[in-house]
Amino acid sequence: MSSRQASGEVCNSPKKHRLFRILVGAALLVIACFVVYVLVSDMMQIQKDNETYNKLVNQTNAVNEQNAQIANYLENDENLKEYIEEIAREKLDYANPNERIYYVVPAAE
Repeated sequence: MSSRQASGEVCNSPKKHRLFRILVGAALLVIACFVVYVLVSDMMQIQKDNETYNKLVNQTNAVNEQNAQIANYLENDENLKEYIEEIAREKLDYANPNERIYYVVPAAE
């Protein structure tokens, strides 16, 4: 008998080899799960960021339209007077002295 057989190393080799395979397989499974988790969470974050980006683009477009409208009003004095009157009526709820403002309240269902 050789010294390896006498010490029992040959007999335990298949068991150690099987245990090593199981450990390597488990490690690969954990790594694969981690990679999938990271990919899914990154995709969700990208989707949220795209939604935020689209909202910001819409807000920017609205502000640009408002700026263009204000620039149009400011081109001459007639438009400036119209702009001031429009702001006073819509935003500040002002009216001329001889005017009455009526608010239409929708009927309750």
